[in-house]
Amino acid sequence: MCYQNQYQRKAHKEIDEIFLKLLPEAGLSVREEQVKLSHQMLDTLLEGKIALCDAGVGIGKTYAYLVACVLMRRYAAAMGGGRLCDNRPVVISTSSIALQEAIIQEYIPFLSEVFLAAGLIETPLKAIVRKGKEHFVCDSRLEVRLAGIREKPKNEAQKKALFSLRQVYDLDAVPNLSGFDRRLVCVPKFCPKECPGRTSCRYQMYLFLKSCLSLKMCLT
Repeated sequence: MCYQNQYQRKAHKEIDEIFLKLLPEAGLSVREEQVKLSHQMLDTLLEGKIALCDAGVGIGKTYAYLVACVLMRRYAAAMGGGRLCDNRPVVISTSSIALQEAIIQEYIPFLSEVFLAAGLIETPLKAIVRKGKEHFVCDSRLEVRLAGIREKPKNEAQKKALFSLRQVYDLDAVPNLSGFDRRLVCVPKFCPKECPGRTSCRYQMYLFLKSCLSLKMCLT
C-alpha cells in the first residue's frame, strides 16, 4: 500500500499491532475483515474523505472504527491535517441506546486499558453520551399523566415505573416504562417559554449544567 508520509505508514503499522497482537493478548480473536475495515476507515479519516462501509454481523465494526478514530487523533496533527487536528470530538451515531451504553461501559474502557498498558496513549480515553430531548422526562407532563392514572387500573410494574420518574429524569434508565407512557411524559419537541415549571424543570437544569461544563472545558 502507498502511504502519503511516514506518519500515515506508522499509524497503519499500529493498527496491525493492535489487532494482531495487543487485542488477541487481551482475549479477542483476530478477524482479518475487521483489520481491513479499520485500515480503510483510518485512511478516510486522515485524508478528510467520506467512506460508505458495509460490513456483516460479527466482523467487529465497533472496534474497527474506534481504533481508527483513536489513531486519527494521534496522527492527524503530525500529518498536517489542519481541519482534523483541532480539539473537536469524534462523533459516533449509533442505531440503538444499547450500543451507546456498550461503547461507553465496555468498548472504551477496554481499549483505554489496553492502549495505556501498551503506551499508545498517555491518558484514558473519554466519551460521553448525547441523546435527544425525547429521552428525558418533562416534569409538567409527568404530573398530568400521574394524575390521569391515579384512580384507574394499570399494570403495576408500569405504574411503578411512572412514579419512579419523579426521582429519575432519564427515560432510558427506567425499566418497564411503556412506549405509550414514554410518549406522554417525554420532553416535547418544542418547550413553551411560558411553561410554569420551566424554572424548576430538571431537563432545563440538565442543559444548563451541560453548558457550564462545556464552557469550563473551553476556558481550561
